[in-house]
Amino acid sequence: MDYPYIAIQATTDSEDHVVYADVHVRSEFIDIDEAGLAQIVQQWFLDNVPEVVSATAERREQIFPTTQLPSLP
Repeated sequence: MDYPYIAIQATTDSEDHVVYADVHVRSEFIDIDEAGLAQIVQQWFLDNVPEVVSATAERREQIFPTTQLPSLP
């Protein structure tokens, strides 16, 4: 099963400080405009956090590490 999420990164006026937000959206029967939601969150950062100077977003897939099983004798 896939667990996609939106990764949002907001750059601040200081090189040492970055704001990260992960938005998980799951809906079985209703279509959610994930791009529109990401834009709203980015704009919220810009409007409400004075230190934020820019924001980017991308859709990512959740990756779970796996361990290979040993061969059967």
